[in-house]
Amino acid sequence: MKPRPSRFHRFFAGPSHSLLPLVLLGGVIGLAAGLVMFGFLSLLNLTLGWLNGANLEDFESLSPWWRLGLPVLGSLLLILLYRLTPVSGQTVGLAYVLERLQFGRGQLPVANTAFQFMAALIALGTGHSVGREGPAVHLGAGIASLLGQYTHRPPSQLRLLIGCGTAAAISAAFNTPLAGVLFAMEVVLMEYSLLGFAPIIAAAISASAFGGALLGPHAVLQPVRLSLSGYGDIPGLLLTGIWMGLVAVLFHYLVRLFLRFPLKSRAARLLLAGLITGGLALFVPQILGSGYDTINATLGNQLPWLLLLLILGAKLIATAAAIGLGVPGGQIAPMLMLGVCAGGVAGTLVPGASEPGLYALLGMAAMMGAVLHAPLTALATVLELSLSAEAMFPAMTVVLSANLVCQHGFRQPSLLLTLLRERGRLLQTHPLRTALAQRYLSELASFRFTELDLEQDKNLDTVLEQKLPWVVVRQAGTCYLVESEELEETYRQWQLQEDQALQQALAPLLSDRLRLIELTEDASLLTALKTLQQEETAGFLLPVGRQGLGLVTRRRLVTMLTTDDPIQ
Repeated sequence: MKPRPSRFHRFFAGPSHSLLPLVLLGGVIGLAAGLVMFGFLSLLNLTLGWLNGANLEDFESLSPWWRLGLPVLGSLLLILLYRLTPVSGQTVGLAYVLERLQFGRGQLPVANTAFQFMAALIALGTGHSVGREGPAVHLGAGIASLLGQYTHRPPSQLRLLIGCGTAAAISAAFNTPLAGVLFAMEVVLMEYSLLGFAPIIAAAISASAFGGALLGPHAVLQPVRLSLSGYGDIPGLLLTGIWMGLVAVLFHYLVRLFLRFPLKSRAARLLLAGLITGGLALFVPQILGSGYDTINATLGNQLPWLLLLLILGAKLIATAAAIGLGVPGGQIAPMLMLGVCAGGVAGTLVPGASEPGLYALLGMAAMMGAVLHAPLTALATVLELSLSAEAMFPAMTVVLSANLVCQHGFRQPSLLLTLLRERGRLLQTHPLRTALAQRYLSELASFRFTELDLEQDKNLDTVLEQKLPWVVVRQAGTCYLVESEELEETYRQWQLQEDQALQQALAPLLSDRLRLIELTEDASLLTALKTLQQEETAGFLLPVGRQGLGLVTRRRLVTMLTTDDPIQ
């Protein structure tokens, strides 16, 4: 007998269309993500404080030997961590979350989430040129996935909860709830939906409030007030956008170069990343870590453009090496630093009366938008990190220009798609195919059928007494779908005549077009439609969690896709 679900499970596993349980789950996810991010950031700040003092990002004050050796030490520690971790638990990061959303039904293993926590602490604490956003997203998404699986949410709602975890983690880590919401919907879920906004907003605001209560004020960037001096600076904005698009293209090329670097050993690749970062840090120590101190200094017009150009070149190489060679960290903070340096250079050189700090701020949004194909998230990030609403008009101009250059001029995909393609994973990006790939057969499964094995059970009376509309008939390892009424009529006629074996009497009902495909695991609607296109079948049998075997007929699937009629 199946265990009876608790009242907690019954409430959260209510009707799939009910919004209240999802909003409440979003709030719970926000609190859990806020607590985990508090632990993560506290340990990270403790490590950075031990190294750099009160100014956590002040790697510039370290001796040359420390600047060289710290990333190498981090690589050695990461190599040891990989050796101690099973292979199945080693894949982490934002790209992995996207992979599990489309190919893993939104189920994120606990082992990978725990590994991400430790690996990110090592990479960030030892100055590798990565950010905390990718690890934050994985941690938040992992918490949400576990809670969704515990409450038995269907796959489409499980992915929505992962969006909640993403928004919560970004919000708690940076105190940027709006950017967290847009990042979850634009980058992770790749869709905007009315059903999704409410739970994701609930997760973001609860995480931001709870994280703020635990961490106190923890804005990573100092608020700045920067605005366009006049519309005469628009040509300068367009030139800046083109320049930022070219920098984003160069960054893509460098990442692909390191992704395809002819080293097969993970240990050798990690060690090379540490040596490259340490070697560059001997001359340009600003490239170590996330670089928020350098970003703040650039926004305040405290760094000359030649130094910014030098930092930009070194940071491009160090970040591309870290991402391409497999250092487990995020990509957004390095992109913000690349953007602020490139924007600061443009602000000094392009014609116009606006402050160079404004162009540095715009460069952050342009770089993030062009590399991730996430313009709205980039604008919201800059708005919330800088508290500078006056920068929105010029930011939109620069972001649009940079995106056109990178995405349409040079046809560069999102960096996340590039990372997945190198692992042999091709995400669906066409809107219709994406929607079908993100919904699963288990959400359409019916249990209004009974089973009959002709080779073992000769008594049809018991089967027919259940008065269910369908009977799944098994014969010689093949399943067939038969209507109960038709089966009953054939059975009654056989009882009157009994001039042949029962199997022979039922044979006309078991035609190839009524054959069912029995799946060992759930499948997306996109996979199901491809199968129906290739094979003449009546539908699918598949396992559906604790509910057992479920049935999805061809008629049921087509009705769902083509009409507004309720599915029976």
